[in-house]
Amino acid sequence: MGLSLSTAAAPELDLEALDIACRDRGLDGVELAAVSASDLDALDARTSMASGARIVALRAEGLSPETAPRLARASGRLGVPLSVPSEALAPSDLSDLAAVFHREGGRLLLAQGCGLEAMAALVAEIQVARVGKPWSQGGDGPLGVAWELRPSSESLEDGSAVLFIARELLGLVRLHGGGPEQHDQDGLGVGGLLADLALSRYQGTIVLTPSRPETLPRWAKWLASRRSAGCGTIAESNRVDLDVRPVEPRDRLETILGTYRSLSRGATMELTVDHDPSCMYYTLEATEAEGSFTFRKVEDGPEVWRAEVTKL
Repeated sequence: MGLSLSTAAAPELDLEALDIACRDRGLDGVELAAVSASDLDALDARTSMASGARIVALRAEGLSPETAPRLARASGRLGVPLSVPSEALAPSDLSDLAAVFHREGGRLLLAQGCGLEAMAALVAEIQVARVGKPWSQGGDGPLGVAWELRPSSESLEDGSAVLFIARELLGLVRLHGGGPEQHDQDGLGVGGLLADLALSRYQGTIVLTPSRPETLPRWAKWLASRRSAGCGTIAESNRVDLDVRPVEPRDRLETILGTYRSLSRGATMELTVDHDPSCMYYTLEATEAEGSFTFRKVEDGPEVWRAEVTKL
């Protein structure tokens, strides 16, 4: 898994500036949000000029017969998925839209929240649209699911069941919050869902986006700061000490992964826990590239365990 940022968090920045800010915060790339049809010309120009920016996903709030081919083309050209709210599309249109994205080499992800019945219905609609199509086998066809997590406004109680239903089609996770809003969401179940994602071997990106417009000043301040502040932040030294014993167990994985991802290459995190940290090794093995880290126990209980994790 990787952490990325939506342009919705900093609409005033151009892609290159936002990409630099993301690198400074230890984030892996940018989701380019095209919120309406009027943004398409700007989208074409921005993606053409942003060869140095790491674009990981596209976002639109709707599709029409006129806009679908252009967005499918952008998705295929950049090699990244486009997510659209599922309620913005009629189930009867899915087969035709899938054909457009298949022709252009793109991928369309239907965005859905943590409602169990709604996710089950969406997956069923996608399966119907896939019947008899040459790309219907496996989970990497032109249709998939983007999971919208809104901890501040939606219960995550059914999150594990939702993930189980959507896992084969899951191509993107959008977390409304995180970053400067991370502490606002403590205790809401985000850490547990991230643990479930890691254990399910989800290999995609998690896009951070503001939970509501009034938080934008906090995001601007967070992106401008060089201080460590929440998951995805860059460590300011080559060694970071992280003691998660005071952290709620359900939030520990999110804290550990966030700190690890904030490390620069060659930096080391010394992790202190109250149990054998081998499970953390297996989580990193499942979610990070092979050979991208080393893991060494330096204290082995019985009350305190420590491990050194170095990002290569």
